[in-house]
Amino acid sequence: MAAPQRGRLAKNLVKYGVRYGPMAFEAVKHGREPAQQAIQAALAKRTARRKAVEHALTVRDGSLLKVIKDGSAIFFVFSGDAIVTTYPPVPQATYPELLRHADLDRREKAAELAAAQRPKLTDRLPKRRRRA
Repeated sequence: MAAPQRGRLAKNLVKYGVRYGPMAFEAVKHGREPAQQAIQAALAKRTARRKAVEHALTVRDGSLLKVIKDGSAIFFVFSGDAIVTTYPPVPQATYPELLRHADLDRREKAAELAAAQRPKLTDRLPKRRRRA
């Protein structure tokens, strides 16, 4: 690039940076927050399910039921036919409302869920051979 073109480029960068910089900053700031919230919601759902399965494995005849409320998943942990807890936690007074239209026959056994989980990365790696 020739010297006059570089000077013009720098002048345009400064001019447009001053003019559109604050708007670009606000757009990036506001666009980032919904994306972060979506990622946090997805991670919370995955964590809630994992904790629910782990808890269901520790109780006698443990099972799990997923109920959707306001677009978010709530996992009920059962011991036999009794509700033990929910993940994420919800007030106990709301249990009847949440389960009013739920099909309790769709509960999944905890042992089946644990067996169906994907093996860990270390289980999929080849075994190291030791030199004799």
